[in-house]
Amino acid sequence: MKKCDYYKDLILTDYIDGQLDKITAESIESHLLDCSDCRLFFKEVKNNTALPFNQVSAQPIPTELWDTIRQNIENENQSPGPLWGFLDKLKGLLVLPRLVPVFASLVLMILVGSVTFNTMQIKQAQAKDQGEYLVSLLSPADSSTATDSNDTGSAIEHYFL
Repeated sequence: MKKCDYYKDLILTDYIDGQLDKITAESIESHLLDCSDCRLFFKEVKNNTALPFNQVSAQPIPTELWDTIRQNIENENQSPGPLWGFLDKLKGLLVLPRLVPVFASLVLMILVGSVTFNTMQIKQAQAKDQGEYLVSLLSPADSSTATDSNDTGSAIEHYFL
């Protein structure tokens, strides 16, 4: 059966067009003599695929079409500058679909880490400021306030009184 599949592929492509070498064509013809299934397949292909095109006359192709095709081929063959080629390669590396989740995760981790670190620094600064403020409020009055005529005691008392 695999041999028939091989011959059917050849019949569909090169044998029906007459593009096979003599040895391969003879091999297909001997197989067609022995295999009724492939013979039936060949008749169907010949009648339904090749025969309608045998009766079609060749139409001239407009020169504008050939000019456009030639220009497109020449434009494809022109090599871009070295910078453009480098940028294309770089874009290809960055846009790989497999790496998009990796880059997104990396950016998210950096963002969360920086926000967390910044928040911790702000809290530490606030705690330090509050501690210094409390120390200044709870510390005993210095010598200048002790000699005042209003002997109020501590800095808190002095502040509120």
